[in-house]
Amino acid sequence: MYSLTTLKSKFLKLNRLILFLALTATTLTFINSFYSNYEVQKGQLILQTIEVNRAYASKLSDTTEVFITSSKQQLVYAANSLFDKMNNEERLKEEANRLKFQTDSFNSVVISDANGLTQAASPETLDLVGRRLTSAGSLEAIEEKTLLISRPYLSTLKNLIVFLSAPVFDFQGNYLGFLGGSIYLKSPNILSEILGEHNYKNGSYIYVIDQDKQVLYHPEKDRIGSFVAENDGIDEIVAKKEGGLLLTNSRGIDMLAGFSTIPSTGWIVVTQSPLESTLVPLTGIMEKVILRTLPMALAVFLFIWLFARAISRPLQQLADRARSLDSPTVHEDIESIDSWYVESLGLKKAMLNGVKLIHNQIGELKRDAETDPLTGANNRRAFEFQLKQLALLEMPFSILALDIDYFKRINDSYGHSVGDDVLKQQTQILNRFCRDGDMVARTGGEEFVLLLKQTSSEDAFIIAERLRVAISDETFDVVGNITVSIGISTWSISDGISIEKTLSLADKALYQAKEQGRNRCIIA
Repeated sequence: MYSLTTLKSKFLKLNRLILFLALTATTLTFINSFYSNYEVQKGQLILQTIEVNRAYASKLSDTTEVFITSSKQQLVYAANSLFDKMNNEERLKEEANRLKFQTDSFNSVVISDANGLTQAASPETLDLVGRRLTSAGSLEAIEEKTLLISRPYLSTLKNLIVFLSAPVFDFQGNYLGFLGGSIYLKSPNILSEILGEHNYKNGSYIYVIDQDKQVLYHPEKDRIGSFVAENDGIDEIVAKKEGGLLLTNSRGIDMLAGFSTIPSTGWIVVTQSPLESTLVPLTGIMEKVILRTLPMALAVFLFIWLFARAISRPLQQLADRARSLDSPTVHEDIESIDSWYVESLGLKKAMLNGVKLIHNQIGELKRDAETDPLTGANNRRAFEFQLKQLALLEMPFSILALDIDYFKRINDSYGHSVGDDVLKQQTQILNRFCRDGDMVARTGGEEFVLLLKQTSSEDAFIIAERLRVAISDETFDVVGNITVSIGISTWSISDGISIEKTLSLADKALYQAKEQGRNRCIIA
């Protein structure tokens, strides 16, 4: 048999084993939590970037659709005015030049008779007058005899062209010819002006393809006219027409793409950003997570070490019993101690109690950090956090900035304890005007804010008036009656103003209410 000295020298102590096991479990939990946090943050950045690119692509497709619709309207209007001028060479020339140079919608304009013979063209350097048009767009215009946008094709002069045309009819409905405008895709054009204004500096870019995957616009002009290949997401883009996805482009770069279809042409606008540049902020985020989590982790490690020593202390009694192996009752003494069960259960309960204690402390600290200790209302930190949440959700809201009139007189006349009671009683009144999701916050001294979700300025004014009357009608102990002045401002994503500006407007409206005699509500 081993002696006690031999046991101590040959085997690890139980408290060290428990400490090793506990620290290993905690470290693995910390690593797993860090990794999970990393993956969640990464996923959110990817989804957010894809959605931003999708919304941006949708905006650009809408803008391009407006341009195309406007161009069609120009052609239709001009074509309708040509029915009696098809034999007037000078008037046709004037109309072609007007369309070419008035709006810069087209790189060139052509007017043809019913047989495809050019009657007028602008610019004149094209040298098309008197020649028969044989391009795909011209032949399609003559055959269809309707307003149309051609598929991209190479013109007679070897330009990659999209051709918009409108037919010319006389009063009897006889087809006289067509009026067409060309957009040269490889030359500076109105489409490149619309899309070329939106350039990124982080490797992001915009391009446009048709249903055949042919590039119609690209920042690299030599790519225009080519067909997209070796892009694992292009088939899904063409099939879905609207949305976003993670793909690998033709150069092997992982990109976050958003795309949207231009309704009148079927062209697809694709906005994409490199995955690598999107994830750059993730490093800073995770550094903050580590810095904020590490102190707590170190505290937990210290707690585990102390607790492991406490767990091993009762087991020392078993070691003491082992010294008297010759005792007739030692078997019963050891058998009566269910050491493994007691140790496991004790460790489990202690750990659960410790975690529960930490969570309670965090909850108390959070409540202390977000609550005004005097009135029980939310403080400025909680108010600003709620504003950020509403802004992220793009949820409109109204702000009622409220200030007690002549509050200094109350403190000077009755003392600060009475003033504090007034603030508490007023907070109770404000809480009665709160719905689910609204917030009452004390922002300083006698200044309060009532945050109303999804409330227009008109409704906010009605609520403010009711609140003002309710406070003026309330009887306050010692003081009697008081009045308040209220400034009102409203925020929505469509207004295009910042949260800070909205708060400033509410404060200015409050000051106006003060300057106009107090006890009133003013809308910013």
